[in-house]
Amino acid sequence: MNKLMSIITIGIVLFSTSCKDDEINLVSVEQNATITDQSVTEAYFNEAGDLSIQAFNTPTPNEIAGGRTNGTITITVEGDTRFNGAIVTLTTSGNDPLNPEGTITIDFGDGQTDPRGVVRKGIIIVNYKGLRFVPGSKTITTFDNYEVNGVGIEGTRTITTSSFSVTPALSVSFLVKDVDGKATFSDQTTITRNATHSHTITFGNTPGSTTWTVEGQASGKTRTEVEYIFLIERPLIFKTECVFKGFSMPSEGEALFTIGNLPVGLNYGDEGAACDNVVTVSINNGTQNITVNN
Repeated sequence: MNKLMSIITIGIVLFSTSCKDDEINLVSVEQNATITDQSVTEAYFNEAGDLSIQAFNTPTPNEIAGGRTNGTITITVEGDTRFNGAIVTLTTSGNDPLNPEGTITIDFGDGQTDPRGVVRKGIIIVNYKGLRFVPGSKTITTFDNYEVNGVGIEGTRTITTSSFSVTPALSVSFLVKDVDGKATFSDQTTITRNATHSHTITFGNTPGSTTWTVEGQASGKTRTEVEYIFLIERPLIFKTECVFKGFSMPSEGEALFTIGNLPVGLNYGDEGAACDNVVTVSINNGTQNITVNN
């Protein structure tokens, strides 16, 4: 299940760092740059949250709870090459098995490069409290000089388990909040970000039938100090079936990305849509299909 959550969460990239127009250009160069920058920021924050969940899910229940004694141990996250070269440690701060507390650090040092060529530096700090997947349990993720491909990431992401159900299917829901988020680029310009989302993962009978549903919104300022809002108007649905085929985008859902006073509609697909990386963009009474590269 850990790998599934990782695969799905990696897929939560709302825009692309390299989009190509299939028909006509509806978006100006500046607006396209804003969409690209928002894509990078969204992707890096979601990945940081995913790495924290992966690390939190790796230790055994006894290790998370502290076992008989508190202490610091080194843990290994199997099957996820994003952790290559990183030193992951777990320090427990309580020995109550019903309400464990502690800190996990993911230290990439001066830089580690994964097989896809992504370079990560610095430290992700994950403070946890409570039993995994039990309502009310949470992780709080912060950063110490953390960078991805030269983009510095700051802020606090809190992931709180809100519900757990076994009928009609096994599912877990989370409340995800980003506070004082900031991405700093090489020219020292920044994107700010505050976000509130709900995430629900529903497990099917086979790995390929698992889905991840995302609702909520994000807001902040672009690198040119223009305010933006990204509002999910119809839940975004990510499917492992599509991810396994190489399509990272949601297969269903709609969002409104407002840049200043300019509303940009995004349609990822209607109910039952096939797996693809095509987004229908609506702007100024025109529409355009954009293919998003992974």
